[in-house]
Parts: sequence; C-alpha cells; structure tokens
Amino acid sequence: MSPIDPTEAKSWLDAIPGGQLGLEADEQWQQFASISDPVVTVYGAYDTGKSSLLRRLIVDSEVEVPDWLTISARHETFEVNEIRAAGCLLRDTPGFVTGAKDVRADMNTELANTAVELTDVAIVTVTPQLATAEFSALRVLVRRDWAPGSLWFVISRFDEAGVDPESDVDGYQKLARRKTEELRRALELDEAVPVFVVSQDFAQMAGSERNPDPQLWDEFRGWDGIDELREALTNLGSCDGSSLRAFAAQRFWRKVVADSLAGLYSEVGKYLDHENFSDEGLRLRQSWLAQLDALQDSAGADLRGKISETIGQAVDDQRDADAIQNSLKAIIDFWYGLQERDVEKFLRSVDDTIALERQRPSWKKLEELAGLIRVQTDRSTPAHETTSEVITPAVKRVSNAALKALTDYEKLSTLKKSSSKSSSSATNLSKRVAVATAVVPLVVEMSSIAEQVVRSRASAAQRDRQRRALEAELDRVGDRAAALALTGLEPLVDAARQAILAATAERVELRDGLGKLVGELQALARSGETLLEISGAGRHID
Repeated sequence: MSPIDPTEAKSWLDAIPGGQLGLEADEQWQQFASISDPVVTVYGAYDTGKSSLLRRLIVDSEVEVPDWLTISARHETFEVNEIRAAGCLLRDTPGFVTGAKDVRADMNTELANTAVELTDVAIVTVTPQLATAEFSALRVLVRRDWAPGSLWFVISRFDEAGVDPESDVDGYQKLARRKTEELRRALELDEAVPVFVVSQDFAQMAGSERNPDPQLWDEFRGWDGIDELREALTNLGSCDGSSLRAFAAQRFWRKVVADSLAGLYSEVGKYLDHENFSDEGLRLRQSWLAQLDALQDSAGADLRGKISETIGQAVDDQRDADAIQNSLKAIIDFWYGLQERDVEKFLRSVDDTIALERQRPSWKKLEELAGLIRVQTDRSTPAHETTSEVITPAVKRVSNAALKALTDYEKLSTLKKSSSKSSSSATNLSKRVAVATAVVPLVVEMSSIAEQVVRSRASAAQRDRQRRALEAELDRVGDRAAALALTGLEPLVDAARQAILAATAERVELRDGLGKLVGELQALARSGETLLEISGAGRHID
C-alpha cells in the first residue's frame, strides 16, 4: 500500500461540494501533531477495565489521579479525557458498544472510535473471557495501517480469569499464555503486536478510591503484569516517536478519505434514486402536457369540422340567416361544453395518478428532502452541531455537505408546494357564455354569406363563380370563428397546464440540482478511489 499524500487528501476533501472537510480534517490533524509526547489511547468495550487500568498506571507514575477518572461498575466515562503519565499523553475513552441502539451508547462509540483514529499508540482492552460481540469492530481496527509497535492489547482484570495467582502462579501464567494465543488467533494478530496480561487491582483492593497508596499492590507486582506495561510506556516516551507519528498521519488521512468516500457512495445512491424518481416525474409531466396539447389540437380540428358541416348542411337545406345563426351558436356552445368535460375528465385522471404516486416511498422521501431544503434555506444562520465536543463522522459530514450543496443549487427559486388536487385550479373557469358572445359577429357574418349562397339568382356560370367565392369566404370566416372560439378555450387549457405543473412541481423542480449534485459526487468518488488506489471492481457508481 503506497503512502497517501496529505495535501492531495485535503484538496480532495475540500472538493466535496458545500463543505470544508479538508480544512476541518487538517485542523484536527494539526492540533494532534502539535502534541510533543507520544499519544496513547486506551480503547475498549464497556466494562473492560479501562478506567481502573489508567488509575493504576497514573498512581504508579506518582501522578495525581484527575477528578474525571472514576471507578465503578456503572458506565461512567462519557467523553475523551487525557493526562500525562509514564512519559506519554494517556487518553481515556468511553466504552464502545457494538450494535448500539440508544443515543448515549451511539455517541460514546463515536467518541471512542474518533479518538483511536488519531493516536500514536492504541491500547485495546479486553476481559479474560476475551471479546465476543466486539470482535467484528476489533477486526476492523486491527486491519488499519498500524506501524510496528503502535497497536497493543491488554487482557485486563486477569485475576478474574478463574485461577488464583496467590495460590497457583504457574496455573495463572499458563492460563495467561493460553488466553494470549486465543486472542492472537481470533484477531489474526501479528507476533509483533504485544499482548499484556494484567491484574491492575487484584481482588479490587483499591475499590473505587481515586488516589490509593501505590504500596497497596506491592506484593502482587511479581505477577500482575503492570510493571511490564509501564516499562513499555516509559520506553515509548523516551524514544524517537517520529515513525509512529508518520504512521498516525497515514492512518488518519487514509481513514478520513475512506470514510468520506463511503459517505459519497451512500449519498450518490440516495440522490441518484431521487434523480431517477424526479426524471420519472418529468416524463409523466411531459406526457400529460403532450396529451393536453393533443386535446387542444383535436378540439380545434373538431370545431372547424363542425362549423363546416353545419354551414354545408344549412346551404343544402336553404335555411335563412337566423336559422343558420342559431345552428352555429348552438354548435359552438355544445363544442365548448364538450371541451370542458374532456379537460376536467383528463385532470381527474391526473389527480388519480398523482394520488397513487404519492403513496410511493420515493415520493415521501423526495418530499422530506424538499422539506429539509426549505428548512436550510429559511434559517437566517447556518446550522451548527448542538454538541461541539462530538466530532461528527465523515459520513455524516458528507451527507450534510451534499444537502448544503443541493440547497445552494436550488435557492428555493422554483421549489413549490404542489396543490393537493390538480383540477381544483381549472374548475369554475367556464368561458362558454363569453365564447359564444365573442363569436356572434362572425356567426352573423357567416350566416349572411351562407344566405347569399342560398338566395343567389344569377346565371348558372355566374352562380358557380359566386358560390365558389362565397364558399371560400365562408371558409375564411369559419376559420376565424374557430380560432376565436379556441382563444376562449385557452384559459381553461392554461389552467389545466398550470395544474399539471403544480401537481408535479415538487417531484420535478429539484431535478436540475439533483443532476448536478449526482454528477459532482460521482466524479469525486472516482477521484477518491484513485487517491486510495482502489480498483473499483464491483463498486463503480456510474
């Protein structure tokens, strides 16, 4: 595995839209790098004896035990604390919980995992029964890029293992060797990884006392393992720790990039689903608008046909102007009524489809996303974490960055809340009377021309010429009447079109922002794979 360049890693992190992950990671690293002493982080599941182990090391180093260190059977450690002892900066972490279900346990696990990601040496504590449920988390930890000597294990509270060291030291030591080998096999530990077996407070002699007299443990020092652990820590503090710090840098930057890449994979999948659903909505909208246009075109052809048919019939029947006028007005009025019915029937089908679509989980998720964007946009100041002590994992940071980017793209300029019923904006807009009134002059004109055709008494040759001229004039006037009637229909069609746009707005209006965001996230994921030298087999997201 070739080294990762921190500068390139920072640049890649800063390229994640809407965020400053590179700057935040660099500040975190620089703060750690400024610590001159080796940083040793004690890490382990709840109730593995971390606090009692730290107390023993601190007391034996003749350092005052701090107030934050408490020893009890309850879950007492809820934050990362540190103290200088044995030539090192010792860090205490909350006990992690595998498969945590409550917020407190999840926060403790997050704090512990974050602390162990940024350390020179990690000391992992396990009980004499060894880890069981925690093995999956420990295997992940072991596989990180640890320098030789930077990952230690402590089998803690070994006086509880089942053999009394006071009466059977050989049996105690034999059991310690067996448990050490079991731990190595279970976690596939390299022989270079030291495993210490300790009884930090034999028979709980010190109990919960914060600053017991170190002489309390003098008679147990020959076998309790603490001297060996303290010596290793002291040697660590007196040697050149540059290689450990260099490995810590590699481990930190690789982990931050890997976590952010995992966040990108997650966000791409989520927003790609949103984009696909939005694309479906756009296709549905376009289909409905096309159907509405076809309905309007069909209405125009139908009206022209009815006018032509009515005029032709009137001429053939030799009706007078009043009869022709009444027929034309009735035809136009009836035609408009049909169009109202057809448009409202069409919109009812749109309503029914929208109602069904709204039951889909994808719609509900998109509505939630739109709601988040509104909340982010309506805030006068940017959102901050309520607990600054908790360092948010990179996956969550990427998620927040993606949401901020989408919010910036949208600016809520087109995002609207769709109406519950699309046809509601089209009803009660009947223009039937207005349309009939508007075309009256043209109807009168057509009636007059038609009557002229009927009453023509010219010679046969003249009558044919006059008839053709009058019929051509009739066609022109009829087209004008149809066009005017269609103009009267436009408010109804426009209202229907706006209803369709409103009904699909929330599903469609985010589409451009989603497309831009997905494209950026996909490109970043590909460059992140390159940065980590990931082949990408089976993980491509195009």
